[in-house]
Amino acid sequence: MTILASSKPAIHFPIALLLLFEFKQPAQAAPAVQVTQTLTTSGSLTELGIQIAESPTPKPAEALFERAIQIAEAIPTFTERTQALLTIARRLREVNQVSRSQQLIERAIQLSLDRVSEPVKDDYDKARQQEDLAIISAQLAEAGQVDRALQLVKTRISSNLRKGQALNKIAVAVAHQGNAQQARELLSEAVRSVKGDTEDYAYESNGSCGNEKFAIFSDIAKSLSLVSELDQALQVAETIWGCNSASGDAAQYYQAWAYLGILSHLETVEQLQQTWNSAKQMPQAPNVSGDPVERLMTWHELADKLIDLGDIPLALSITTQLSTLSKVKDGTRTYIYPEFLVEMGQKDLQKTALKLAKKRQFEAALQVTQLLADAPSRQDIVRKEIAGQLAHTKQLDKAMQVANSVSDTTMRTRSKLAIVENLQKVGLTAQADTLFESLIPMLTPESAPELIAIGQRDRALNLIAKLDGQSDAHQRILIETALQFVNLNQFKPALELSSKLKENGNRHPVLLAIAAQQVKLGQLDQAMELALSLKNSSHWELPPQRDRLLASIANEFVRSGQFEKARQAAEEISEDLARVAVISGLAK
Repeated sequence: MTILASSKPAIHFPIALLLLFEFKQPAQAAPAVQVTQTLTTSGSLTELGIQIAESPTPKPAEALFERAIQIAEAIPTFTERTQALLTIARRLREVNQVSRSQQLIERAIQLSLDRVSEPVKDDYDKARQQEDLAIISAQLAEAGQVDRALQLVKTRISSNLRKGQALNKIAVAVAHQGNAQQARELLSEAVRSVKGDTEDYAYESNGSCGNEKFAIFSDIAKSLSLVSELDQALQVAETIWGCNSASGDAAQYYQAWAYLGILSHLETVEQLQQTWNSAKQMPQAPNVSGDPVERLMTWHELADKLIDLGDIPLALSITTQLSTLSKVKDGTRTYIYPEFLVEMGQKDLQKTALKLAKKRQFEAALQVTQLLADAPSRQDIVRKEIAGQLAHTKQLDKAMQVANSVSDTTMRTRSKLAIVENLQKVGLTAQADTLFESLIPMLTPESAPELIAIGQRDRALNLIAKLDGQSDAHQRILIETALQFVNLNQFKPALELSSKLKENGNRHPVLLAIAAQQVKLGQLDQAMELALSLKNSSHWELPPQRDRLLASIANEFVRSGQFEKARQAAEEISEDLARVAVISGLAK
């Protein structure tokens, strides 16, 4: 058995590398969620860097390209160095510097040949070498060098698994370049190659689990869907399944990811129906009981897309079946039951019901709400939304009927305030005023968010002032009310309420929401000031969120021609690569 370090592909630098002015060693790898957030930040900064390069600045573009090449060559990691060179090559070609672009492509290819000729110490080292070549061949295809990429795969990659991985990524690049038929042929070859690999790439231990073949098959299924090969995509998805670590602390949902990838490319009810015929049999592998989480993930997304396309009956049928999954115990994996699975199932049902309500599918929304009988608080949240939407369609009697069915007294009042809000929106002010007057004796601090929405600001603040503690419930009221102020672009009272929150984890969502809204309104200096106020917080969730905020601020400063302020915003970004990319683009 070959044990691989990770079942996920390596993380690479973004296009913004063409503007780097100084290379720094990358930080230690972060958890998967944080890595994804960092990439999101870097992606937005990529666009920013290109804007800066195209702007009339004292720094000639040629000098930036040369400096980018210098830094790319200094990157010690093979895949990152070659990706940087190919990124610059693509950018040079975009500005018609074809000859220089080709030089970098040849340099990247030479690095690949050097990599394959390096001596290997063991099987693990050889496996990493093959994976590096698979990655760089895909990058060559993305740079428009499809023939060279395929030549590299054919002559230098001996592993069937890595060959399949490379062919899959090359096929995606080819499809995006408009050659769907060649992409289909490459994907068929990729499937055959991965199937032909006889190594065992699965592992399971107390700390982790994985299956490299399944990870690649999951990607291939998504790619097949991209080129309208749904039958083959589903066949691939049906042959894989997820895994759980021995301790239950980690899981990989390969079959769900395959189906979710397929669903991301489907656009018709007929395609979704075909996918449901396959997915309803999950898992289909012999002697595998399957993790219900994979079915929950897949079935919920299927129902969600069917609602978008208008097939409500099938969506309801799937949702009804989905509601039973969290009640089924899998004896081989009892560690996740009942809390995790039940909570996940209830959350999905609530999301579906809320979506139906917002789309004014009231009867369907009420049917799904009935499936939440074991979660009355979630039922009440959905009924509040249904009542408000019914009022928006001027069905006041039905709206009141639904509101009166809310089990919790406080939430019942809030539901009726939602009716008041929607009556105001559709011009039925007399009915709105009459209903509100009847609710005044029942108002509590929990009603504050709805009171803000209907223009009763002072009354809301007076009620909140009566809060006598710092309980979690009171904190939630403050957060909801503050965010309601943000929605109305009333930032001062939102800030005042945020100061009453006792923990940074509660305060940050409000401050980030304020700053994001300020960016939309063009209040960049204020947003920058708020972002800087978050600098000293040690809360673990904040850095990537703050980086994304700073990236958007810098981006908007560039759009308005304020390059120095854009540089200042960029300097505050905590992730080194993203910060250096933007600052270097502003270098004079």
